[in-house]
Amino acid sequence: MKAFLLACTAAIVLAAAGFVVLNQVQDSAQQAFATTGVRL
Repeated sequence: MKAFLLACTAAIVLAAAGFVVLNQVQDSAQQAFATTGVRL
């Protein structure tokens, strides 16, 4: 039972860390597709 709870906790921690990292890396649509010929 201890191993199961530890695995669940590790999965939650990894998911939260991935969420934070991906939110900081991701550009908004206006920044990602902003070129001289695009009007948003």
